[in-house]
Amino acid sequence: MKSFFACILAAVAAQVSAAPTGANVCSGWSVSPLETAGDSKSTFASGQKVTLKWDTLHSQIEHISEVGLFSAENQEFLHIQYSDYPGISAKAGELTFELSVPLCLQKEGKYYLGVYGSTAGEDSNCSLNTESFELTADPNGDYSVCKM
Repeated sequence: MKSFFACILAAVAAQVSAAPTGANVCSGWSVSPLETAGDSKSTFASGQKVTLKWDTLHSQIEHISEVGLFSAENQEFLHIQYSDYPGISAKAGELTFELSVPLCLQKEGKYYLGVYGSTAGEDSNCSLNTESFELTADPNGDYSVCKM
């Protein structure tokens, strides 16, 4: 009887050690710096069409479900850029959208995008950040309405 339980315990241990962990299912993917019309640069403007590219070839990521704008100064979430369920297929490799930054957030300094991917049966369980970039604030904006 002891050998039976030992065999069961060994089988369970083998299953547990072979099961992917959160870190393992999220490894093997990358995001590129933000681009405009195929041109990589470090300064953008709100309302500008941008392209976000990623590589999930060596990962278990199936969908890109959310892209958020963050302050590079304090890592604070600022504004959603893309959100869909279950999301765009990770195999697509890119997403083009209009960079949306509310007027009062346009003087934060540096920004980055947080990109959230999903593996099978999970929702936004993996994330990576783009390189930081600068935003040219709207020169005609009425910033007097913003708390400074």
